[in-house]
Amino acid sequence: MQAIPPPLRGSLFGLWGAATLVGVISSLLAPAMPLDLGAWLATILFALGFTIFESLTIVRQHDRPLAVTLVLLIAAMIILPWPLFLFATALGAVAGTLARAASWWQALAVAATRWIALTAGSVILMAAVQQHTYNANVASPAALIGLIGSGLTVYLIERIASASLTAPMAGENLLTALRWRLDDAGWYGLIFAPLGGMLAILWQQEVWAFALGIAPLTMVQISLRRQHKLEEALSIADAHLRTANSRLLALSRQSEHLQNLIVSLMASRDVPTMLNLLGERLSALMEADSAWVTLYDEHGNLQLVASHHLPAPTEGVGPQPIPLPHDYETALERRRVTLFTDQHVQTLAPVAALTQHSPWQAIILLPLLDEQQPLGAVCLAFESMRGLKEDEQRLLAAFARHAAAVIQNARLFRRWQETQTELGRSAKLAAVGTFAASIAHEFNNLLSGMLGYAQLGLADDDLEIKNEALKVVLDTCKRGRSITGSLLTFARRRESRRELSDLREVIDGTLTLMEIELRKHSIQVVRQIETVPPTICDAGQISQVFLNLLTNARDAMKPNGGILTVTLTADNGWIVIKVADTGCGIPESIRRQIFQPFVTTKNTTGSQSGTGLGLAVSYGIIQNHNGRFEVESEVGKGTTMTVRLPIVQEEPTETAASPIPSLHLLVIDDDEASARGLIDLLEKAGHRVTYCAHSAEAVAIYTANQFDMVMSDVVMPELDGISLLNVLRSYDPTASIILFTGQIEPDQVAAMAASGAYAVLRKPFATDELMATLQAAYHDRERARRALAGITEPAAQR
Repeated sequence: MQAIPPPLRGSLFGLWGAATLVGVISSLLAPAMPLDLGAWLATILFALGFTIFESLTIVRQHDRPLAVTLVLLIAAMIILPWPLFLFATALGAVAGTLARAASWWQALAVAATRWIALTAGSVILMAAVQQHTYNANVASPAALIGLIGSGLTVYLIERIASASLTAPMAGENLLTALRWRLDDAGWYGLIFAPLGGMLAILWQQEVWAFALGIAPLTMVQISLRRQHKLEEALSIADAHLRTANSRLLALSRQSEHLQNLIVSLMASRDVPTMLNLLGERLSALMEADSAWVTLYDEHGNLQLVASHHLPAPTEGVGPQPIPLPHDYETALERRRVTLFTDQHVQTLAPVAALTQHSPWQAIILLPLLDEQQPLGAVCLAFESMRGLKEDEQRLLAAFARHAAAVIQNARLFRRWQETQTELGRSAKLAAVGTFAASIAHEFNNLLSGMLGYAQLGLADDDLEIKNEALKVVLDTCKRGRSITGSLLTFARRRESRRELSDLREVIDGTLTLMEIELRKHSIQVVRQIETVPPTICDAGQISQVFLNLLTNARDAMKPNGGILTVTLTADNGWIVIKVADTGCGIPESIRRQIFQPFVTTKNTTGSQSGTGLGLAVSYGIIQNHNGRFEVESEVGKGTTMTVRLPIVQEEPTETAASPIPSLHLLVIDDDEASARGLIDLLEKAGHRVTYCAHSAEAVAIYTANQFDMVMSDVVMPELDGISLLNVLRSYDPTASIILFTGQIEPDQVAAMAASGAYAVLRKPFATDELMATLQAAYHDRERARRALAGITEPAAQR
């Protein structure tokens, strides 16, 4: 016997108690009627009819019954004496409900609901016909209204009783569970109840006339039941069709993804990168927990060449021998995609530690065949049991054939590459070129800000606005210089320049440059920027990191826009920078690899592209600052990138130098536009400048005039900066020469210093940097001259 569910006990006991009370009161109030044999026979007949119709009842969605039982109940309410009517109703409800394989408490709940509903319905009918319902005359307009009201009352009470039982089980409130339906109420009030009155009239006229009314009613119920079964069959067929369609769509998507993976593999000429991409992307596509690739080497030995998310570490870096190669050879002899769920799960393990114990329940092996000769295999491991359908097997087999051809071609290409003497230089240039593409993207953002503020300054006559626009352009140039320095640091391992910086200015300035671009894409910026202590860092590199985060957040929110929240706070010795977006989020499959070079989410969409180097470079910058990177992301809701930098306040000491007199300077640069700006700065500082555009003529100009100092570009036609430096120093060993260039190699700096250059400035340089270098060079030259003349410097000047 089924126990009553705990959430329903209170509702059921209340329902049963109310039904008992209603039955007792109604029986006491009903007029005394003779209970002869005919009344008992009619009661038994109606009880049998209730049982039959109740057993044929169909319960549809949300506990909505589909049956004509109410027609017979309304007729019995008019035909039978009241106590016998209650008896027949309870007996038919319980027996019919149990016949539908319902539990005992459900049967009693149906009987109790019927008692309450029909008692209330009889009261409505009595009020309309002005007499007791037993043997009442219902062939009148008032009776029709009473029957309609009675049917609606029964519907109302049945819905309330049903909702009181379904709501606790579904965790809903009563009003939500009611689910009124106008069409159901129409059936109760306009069809069932009037038909019940009609059956009562037929009974009152002739019992056999009543039988004639019952026959079509029975056929209606049987037809409804058959229709319901047909609907169920159609629903099942539709579900199967949707399943097949979903399976077809899934295979189509799998096929498309596998085709894209083949294209990505074909685009990669580096075999290790290709194999890692193969394992990682195929694992994500098939929802595997681990993946690895094995290939035969030139000696015929099976090697583990790539792996993804193995539960045990591999031994060292590079290809490693498979612990049980014979089992692989046996599996590869089948020449087809195979699912292993037996002891092969451990024998196919790629490392020795997993041959004893592995968490996997199934392995799919994809043989890589080149003209039916095995190159190796791709293995996908699953921690839960899974199957392999025939259509999926065929799809993976076709993919494996294409992948084997691509891998074989890549290996042949690699062997050809190994014969080239410039392989190392070509690989480095390719990496730098790829990185330069990412830097170019960042420079476009900087140039957009510069162009906007420059146009603003030109368009407005207000001096304060012009000065503010020029200040922003100046700050942007400084940041651009820092970014190119970061590119040189990446390419040549040059040391970055760090100084005491206010990161609030860095964050505010960079965000200001990006605001126009963000607004263009309907992105709302929320600033939560607080004053933080200054810290020693490379402000240009931190700006580059922040710009990368802003750019990624912008791309994640395209094209629908969103909210970008930028937070800057100080927390227990750390400066915390947070960039939170409401964009697409980062998939879990690549979240752990986002700081690796060339890993990007932007290549998965047709509207965006990325090199995958932005976060990798940013991560390196933060690591070099002894900082931390934290990532929180949820697909479809957004990403929060957090940067933590330690607060370092060892402010470097600075020595104040005395001002210098007006100098006669020789400026040598083949770029006249660049030289004109430098000359204007020097002349405004009070110096006299002679300009020379051709380095070959500079020697004659220098020897024919008296110059205090020479400033020369490094990259020039005819004589480059180092060659010119050597020639000038051969004429005048005491010549003070300052060089400037946009590219500074460490070996070049050493060669320039060895040749006698006082300093090397990297373009573009700031005015204060230029003037400080010029001032220092002048004072050093004067100190050297005094030392040669035997003049002792006062202690205050040392």
